[in-house]
Amino acid sequence: MRDKILKAIQAAATKIIYSDSRLISAFKERGIKVVSKVNIREISLECPENENFGDYSTNFSMTEYRKLAERTKSHVPGGDKPGIIWAEIASNPIELAKKIVSELEKNPELLEIIKKIEVAGKGFINFYLSEKALLAELDNINRQGNEYGTSSLGKGKTVIVDYSSPNIAKRFGIGHLRSTVIGQSLYNLYKTLGYKVIGDNHLGDWGTQFGTLLYQIDSKGLKTSELTIDELEKLYVEFNAEAKSNEKLWDIARAWFKKLEEKDPKAREIWEKVVDISLKEFERIYDILGVNIDYAYGESSYLDKMNGVIEEIRESGLLTKSQGAEIIEFKDLPPAIVVKSDGATTYLARDLAAIRFRIGEWKPDIFIYEVGSDQTLYFRQLFETVRLLGWKGNSEFVHVAHGLIRFEHGK
Repeated sequence: MRDKILKAIQAAATKIIYSDSRLISAFKERGIKVVSKVNIREISLECPENENFGDYSTNFSMTEYRKLAERTKSHVPGGDKPGIIWAEIASNPIELAKKIVSELEKNPELLEIIKKIEVAGKGFINFYLSEKALLAELDNINRQGNEYGTSSLGKGKTVIVDYSSPNIAKRFGIGHLRSTVIGQSLYNLYKTLGYKVIGDNHLGDWGTQFGTLLYQIDSKGLKTSELTIDELEKLYVEFNAEAKSNEKLWDIARAWFKKLEEKDPKAREIWEKVVDISLKEFERIYDILGVNIDYAYGESSYLDKMNGVIEEIRESGLLTKSQGAEIIEFKDLPPAIVVKSDGATTYLARDLAAIRFRIGEWKPDIFIYEVGSDQTLYFRQLFETVRLLGWKGNSEFVHVAHGLIRFEHGK
């Protein structure tokens, strides 16, 4: 029904505005591009909060009036009066709205679903659906079931939604909960629009922080099979507290992570068990939420691709040395570290490896990252790096940012 109303508004406004020879002549005299019809994307059609204002309402006559009055403005005293030609067609938004309504009321297809159209306020046009139309739509919903509201808009296009992405060995935070819920909603919406949608849970399962965990579990003689997600997170907290008075612990932790990178059997066994404990907890939460993410390619999934990606970045000439680290410098953004001074890779390097894989494996038209707004700068750096590397092509990269919830103990 919404589409039918939009098309009716487009047709009525086009007839009033772009079929008037005086206005067309005025456009041509001023070198203004003449279009054949109103752009339907410029028509805002909303559902009013107050049902007294109808089932649908548009402010189109107000926005269109201001736009065309400005475009046809004559050099008359005061300089702020609408163009004479335009003023002859409609002296104010209310008059334009009334003319549009007059045309709408001649549309038999529209009148099949609308029982009343009225002009309100400063030029709003309100639409009231007929009971017959509502009952017919309910019947459509009942017959079509899950297919109701689907579209072929995205047919032939692929979208990848990167969402949830909790950290291994840590509790499922509220930020990850929001990313999961919003990300799943985006996934569902794009799927309904006919896109091929791929959901990827980019787990935080790698990094130097795992060295602290491996050290704690080994030094305390803990059995990983008996640990819970809460106990794993507590080990992080205890390590950081101890390291404040004994900085050498950081060297030990880094040594443990190096063992993990070198595929030391003991380090690998502990890490794999920790990942398994975490995934079981995450799946428990996903089951409650009704979320089922297609893939869970964590950061560790791209380790075998990392050297090739970093070498490609080096060959592009983007990497420069800075205090032992390798960084990318941008024109309008702060520099970003790709390889740390100790040779460890960063989130940026691992995200670039993930993008390289996704381009080769899925060839997405749209990359969507549902992550908190505190990561806005990071994603600007990531997307700019992709552009500078020439990987972007015709793909669109989007950071859908959710806001932060702050508590007394922090965000």
